[in-house]
Amino acid sequence: MATGERVVAPPLWPVEARLAALLPDLLVFRKPRGSEPELATAQGVLLGVHVTGFTALMDRFSLSCKSEHDMDKLAHIFSYYISDIVEHVLCFGGDILNITGNVLLALWTVEQNQLSDIITLVAKCSLEIQEKFGICHTREGQDLQLKIGLSAGRISQVIVGDEQRQYLLVIGRDVDGVQLAQRLAQANEIVLSWNCWKLCEQYMFEVEIMREDEAVKLRDMRISDPFDFDEHFDKCLDYLPHYRTSADILRTALELDPDSALEQTLRKHIMKSLLKKIDEGQPMEYISEFRTVTTVLVSLELRKTEWMLHLCHLIQEAALYISTVIEKGGGQLSRIFMFEKGYMFLCVFGLPGDKKPDECAHALESSFSIFSFCWENLAETKLVSISITNGPVFCGMVGAVARHEYTVIGPKVSLLARMITAYPGLVSCDEVTYLRSMLPAYNFKKLPEKMMKNISNPEKMYEYLGHRRCIMFGKRHLARERNQNHPLLDREKELEAFQMAQQRCLHLKKGQAVLYEGGKGYGKSQLLAEINFLAQKEGYRGLPVTTVTFIRVLPLKLKEADSKQRFYAIQTLMAIFFEIDTCPACYRQECLFKQLHGMVEEPLHCLFNDLFFVKFPLSFRVSRMDDLARQKKVKACFFQVLQKAVRETPLIFLIDEAQYMDAASWEFLGTLLSSVPIIMVMTLTPTFALCGWAQHFLQSPQAILVPILKLAETSLLRMACWELGVVSIPQELQIYLLRRCFGNPLYCEVLCQDLLSKNILLFHDLQKEEVETSKWETLSANAMKSTMYSISPASSEDQDLYVCTVKDDVNLDTVLLPPLLKEIAVNQLDQLNPEEQLLVKCAAVIGHSFHIDLLQHLLPGWSENKLLQVLRALVDIHVLCWCSKSQELPAEPILVPSSIEIIEQTKEKRKPVAASPLRLPEGLSLLQTEDLEFGVPLLREAAWELWPKAQQVALHLECACFLQDLACRCGSCQGGDFVPFHRFAICSTKSSIGTSRFCSYRDTGSILTRVIIDKLQLPSPQDSFQFQTKSPRSQETFTNEHYRTEEEFLDQVNRRLAQTNPEKDMLTTKPCHCDEVLKLVLSPLTQHCLVIGETTCAFYYLLEAAAASLDLSDNYMAFFYLRKASSLLGRPSAFSYLKKHKVKICQFEEATFCRLRSEVCFNMGQITLAKKLARQALRLLKRSFPWTWFGVIFQTFLEKYWRSCSQSQPLNNTSENKKKLAVLQQRVHCLSLLWQLYNLEATASSRRFACLATLMQKNSAKEFASEAQVCPGLAVESV
Repeated sequence: MATGERVVAPPLWPVEARLAALLPDLLVFRKPRGSEPELATAQGVLLGVHVTGFTALMDRFSLSCKSEHDMDKLAHIFSYYISDIVEHVLCFGGDILNITGNVLLALWTVEQNQLSDIITLVAKCSLEIQEKFGICHTREGQDLQLKIGLSAGRISQVIVGDEQRQYLLVIGRDVDGVQLAQRLAQANEIVLSWNCWKLCEQYMFEVEIMREDEAVKLRDMRISDPFDFDEHFDKCLDYLPHYRTSADILRTALELDPDSALEQTLRKHIMKSLLKKIDEGQPMEYISEFRTVTTVLVSLELRKTEWMLHLCHLIQEAALYISTVIEKGGGQLSRIFMFEKGYMFLCVFGLPGDKKPDECAHALESSFSIFSFCWENLAETKLVSISITNGPVFCGMVGAVARHEYTVIGPKVSLLARMITAYPGLVSCDEVTYLRSMLPAYNFKKLPEKMMKNISNPEKMYEYLGHRRCIMFGKRHLARERNQNHPLLDREKELEAFQMAQQRCLHLKKGQAVLYEGGKGYGKSQLLAEINFLAQKEGYRGLPVTTVTFIRVLPLKLKEADSKQRFYAIQTLMAIFFEIDTCPACYRQECLFKQLHGMVEEPLHCLFNDLFFVKFPLSFRVSRMDDLARQKKVKACFFQVLQKAVRETPLIFLIDEAQYMDAASWEFLGTLLSSVPIIMVMTLTPTFALCGWAQHFLQSPQAILVPILKLAETSLLRMACWELGVVSIPQELQIYLLRRCFGNPLYCEVLCQDLLSKNILLFHDLQKEEVETSKWETLSANAMKSTMYSISPASSEDQDLYVCTVKDDVNLDTVLLPPLLKEIAVNQLDQLNPEEQLLVKCAAVIGHSFHIDLLQHLLPGWSENKLLQVLRALVDIHVLCWCSKSQELPAEPILVPSSIEIIEQTKEKRKPVAASPLRLPEGLSLLQTEDLEFGVPLLREAAWELWPKAQQVALHLECACFLQDLACRCGSCQGGDFVPFHRFAICSTKSSIGTSRFCSYRDTGSILTRVIIDKLQLPSPQDSFQFQTKSPRSQETFTNEHYRTEEEFLDQVNRRLAQTNPEKDMLTTKPCHCDEVLKLVLSPLTQHCLVIGETTCAFYYLLEAAAASLDLSDNYMAFFYLRKASSLLGRPSAFSYLKKHKVKICQFEEATFCRLRSEVCFNMGQITLAKKLARQALRLLKRSFPWTWFGVIFQTFLEKYWRSCSQSQPLNNTSENKKKLAVLQQRVHCLSLLWQLYNLEATASSRRFACLATLMQKNSAKEFASEAQVCPGLAVESV
């Protein structure tokens, strides 16, 4: 596998250099002409490198269920592999024209008389590429190999587009030649086109003629002395004016002086979304993402023409139309390239910043528009084929630092070309696109299954036929059916609004409309289903059976496509009313006649022919009407029919997704509401703009708009219990659901179903008799049920009752979102501008809650002014919010310009209040301005998933290194570890736990990873113990920016944790802030370590978090952290001599782990297990506690004479003294716990054990005091 560095542009590069790195020299050094298309010809040598096995590798990944993980591995493999090839070509003076899929195309532009020398150079380059990178072995068992083709001669360079966007395309006979050579080559072969063979120095090559007048296979070069080629290489450099002049950089284009005209020219060749991020100054490694996109490939085959300029105009016309249509639909034309028989246009919908809710529908409609245009407007069109796919891809940089391209990689991208070949002349799409488009099924036609190269399991394919009006009626049924097992939660007020409208309609004889407005997933459809059920119940809510015996409900579900058909909603509602929507076509006219008989005159029946697709004979009366008169008469007939119907039976219209109703239907319903006593219940989504008639309808005094609010937390958790089939869920699952759902019932339902499908929950029978367990691993869920959220069990005595827990080895913070929810969140993220998107993505790495200083630490080159400005914008739109409800930004800026004297202060003399050019107004505490959390559901999780794995690791490393200095008790508690003397007792050293364990991350090549690779390590004994005086890490370890940010963060947190009530006396005990340390430091720190795979560090901080939770009397969270620690160690062996942990820990930590578990078991009432674990901890601490009465007597004798028998001076070795203090402190804790455990039993034997524990504790405390004399400054740790 390639070992080159991932694409990382140095942060100091000017904009011109960053643009040039994305483009070939052919564009950077060209002289622009005024007209489009531009056509230029030149002599040159083309090198085409085709990576074989890549599509097959993607096919293997596509068969896996872990698509996001596999996309990451796939992009990682390809990026590293192609980067070395790119650098090698650049070293030989080649110009990388493009990297398209798995094909690289390079060009050497020279004069005609120099072609033979350059062909020799390129042939040597090709042989070295095959030798060094010809085969790449992957762990998946699919090798990547290279097929190389060479061609030489005249190359035509075409630039098409307009003033906003331009595209480079190389065409001509010799471009066809290099593609033919690639196709003829087998893996690890080099093939020369026939023209290239004729132009080269043939005596220097060992070849094999493959096909006369077509191609030759290059075997080797006849170079007897390697120095001969060095001379030849130097000779060729004279032909390459843009070859690098510096050994430090591979391209001269990156060293050009700033030139605004050049910059404007280059910008036309780069996508708008990418330009925004470059202008923002985002590092290249921050740009790449993994996301679901919709890709469109347009294949255009043109008839051969002798005039190259005419061909260019055809391509120009096609490119302009495709680009316009695609951008109008929310996509972008990514690139144009020549391929075999025609020209390919690759378009992408859903790139970063471009995500739209209905991208699949837009892609299909845009594709059909392009398909029609090419056939109707391009005279030379021979064949048009378009394929559309939707799926997860890698969107980001591929190549080397000096030359890279923004591209999309994924199985669905490779599938596009296969579909073009399998289904020529059609607009074809995969099944995912068909389903997600939500377009009517009659707009598609299922295609026959065909075998595709390197696609082992092709999915169903469909032909898109365009938007058609089918002879059928709308959807009778609502989107949701009422769930009889789950009652509707928290919707009493909404149902009361319907009840009041029903009563007003009955008593006042006036139409009433209730419109429920709420966001997606808030339960609007479920509410309509409940109303549909309740409305049909006899005597519902105050309506006696004698008054109303039956209510007729007409339900209708609308879709976006319905808004484009005039009068569609009323047409469908009336078809339902006349009961002809499900009637066979042959009986429709007869059924309609029966319904109209006696209500509408027979000569007027023909008015309904076009509406209901019937064939009543045209009457003379109707034939004399114009279209407008007919429309008015149809509406009058409908009014007449409905007025007569409501006299007999009350009518209710239920319309779901009413924002998709056409304007004519809104107008009709508005008139109907004021003239007929009918009830209308509709649902609306607030993000859609309504037409004028809809606005007029809402302003009617008979219409009421009822907002649907999010569910309360208790109702949401109750719903989760119902979805999971349990009566109780644990605390971590509550946090997981509440942070992701924010009261949205759809999100709760989908997340619960996802948890069940991923099999990460364990279910326990609540009715089983509780038996005290003797093993930690089998600790019953009933032992912790008091800490769970629970609902009332079902009334049925026979029904089994269950509680659920999360599996120990599952980290809920890293569980991927279901695709449906991720799409919703990514749509919301892309509505933000690039600055806001980057901030949200970086904040997502930190966690649900985050500190401003840590956030700024992750944002490269952001000033404090810029950070606060973007934060304010995000708070204003409720994407972020302050952790406390009282923490709100005032109308005026929180941070105001400070005095000139403060600004002029040097960094060396900087005071805390003047830590930056901004200061806080008086009276505003730091607590009100520093901690934020996400205020939009799913946004944090979706933003985190967008990061590539290598970048995730780098950012989590940054967070872990930043937080590790804060992982100690608060200043009020005198600092120190939560596990006393923890850092002094660990046996690991920097050499064993520091940089050596990061070797796996060095290969990623990420700048962030390389900068902080030596930072994260377990706290060393040399670190300061006192939190207030904790010194930052050395300047040699960090850059000045890192040091500055962490120093300010430490100072601010120290001040914050040391705050006291000013009204109290200074001698009053300061309040403890260890709960904030646990929430903001220790808990996130364990998550960061787990994500990056640093299990030893994670185990260390999990013990600290568990100890902190016990200090704060939160036994369940202590149990939670210790379960995580147990999963890191792995399942214990049944045989002690086979005991081997997955994580290497020292004996002290193992003892601490046992002691903490013992304390948790004691708090849970698991007395037997608590005793067992406490004894085990003592044994690991080199002290044993007897099991028998004889052992108690013997041990008591030893303890009484212990001091006289073991008088020894403490060691002067400070390090050993500190370790011994840690061990003694843990012994004291264990013995104190044993004393409490045995005191619970009122037997003589238990009293003996309790007395022995007291005696041993007393002796250990004396020994501790003796040792503490050597290190008096550390004695406070034991308090």
